[in-house]
Amino acid sequence: MKLVPAAIAALAGLSTAATATAQIAFPRLPVIFPLGRRDSAQQPPAPQGPVGLAALQADLVAKSGSDTVYFPPLGYRLDANGMATLTGQARWLLANPFVRIRLEGHGGPNDSRDYALALGDRRANEVRDYLVLQGIAPQRIDVISWGKERPGTIRLGASVVAVGPRVRTVVERVIPPPPPAVQ
Repeated sequence: MKLVPAAIAALAGLSTAATATAQIAFPRLPVIFPLGRRDSAQQPPAPQGPVGLAALQADLVAKSGSDTVYFPPLGYRLDANGMATLTGQARWLLANPFVRIRLEGHGGPNDSRDYALALGDRRANEVRDYLVLQGIAPQRIDVISWGKERPGTIRLGASVVAVGPRVRTVVERVIPPPPPAVQ
């Protein structure tokens, strides 16, 4: 049993001697950053064109669950389902920093034209504020209100049902990555 502590002490002495010689034999070299050239492994290429936008929109729906947040007929506050959907959308947007989105606010079919426009704008701004609180840059978000001009529909079995009060997130365009910093 007395041999074990002696062996540990001998090994500890060898390791400090080895590190001392390693520091002398291999001095620290300066780190050199290449200028004017970007490593393709750092940033994935952003998809371009309408096919790329459709693929990104489908990916948003697949990863976040939905691209639409629904509201009560006269309300503009987010409920728990809306917050869950927007949390998924925020996660997707943080994972895809090259995407710019448009929030399309919609009013109800029974609202007057002006009231539907105002309510759609208020709903879209409520969604924008929530996404900004989740860490999305406000410069990446555009807001528009369609009022009741673009009624939406969903299919339930054999019937088609109109949906009104909602905000839809649309992938608008791809932001080009910034040029590399020159020092």
